[in-house]
Amino acid sequence: MIDKIEISPADIRHKEFKTSVVGYKKSEIREYLDMLAEHLEDLNAMRILNSKEPQVNVYEDRAQTAIALEQLSKREELIAKTLILAENTRNDIIRTAKQEAENIIKEAELAAKKAIDDTRHYINALKHEFITLKENRRQFVSTAHAQCRIMMERLEQDPMYVKEKEAEIDKGFDEAKEIKTTQKVDDVQ
Repeated sequence: MIDKIEISPADIRHKEFKTSVVGYKKSEIREYLDMLAEHLEDLNAMRILNSKEPQVNVYEDRAQTAIALEQLSKREELIAKTLILAENTRNDIIRTAKQEAENIIKEAELAAKKAIDDTRHYINALKHEFITLKENRRQFVSTAHAQCRIMMERLEQDPMYVKEKEAEIDKGFDEAKEIKTTQKVDDVQ
């Protein structure tokens, strides 16, 4: 039988293990450690009774357990405060992200509005230019039409255009030629 136990029930109850992504359930480990601590307390109590030692050691173990429980309670309170702080930080981050998203949306809306306004101004300038070009074309066509009409009237009045007038002119030349020829014959005689 073991004379001296190096680990106390309080040590078992307050043993903390590191956590990992895949590991044992904390609740099962805690349950098992509590059961071991009770069993060790019972063994210590039996040993004390059998050795007739004063009951002070059992009470010391319980006092240590109370101190350890108080420390655990403080740790639990600290963890709770840390969780609250983490929750507040998370809420602040979410609020900031929402504000930034709203700012990005507003900037995008302003940029879109500016692009639409610029496009409208450009379309209006093109429309004005189109109207000006259309008016210039209308004036050109009107002027060209008038000039063509005047040209047609002059061409129609041209004596070479109508066959009868051409014949009259030819007859006039022939008569002038005969007159000149007769004058030369008369002058020669």
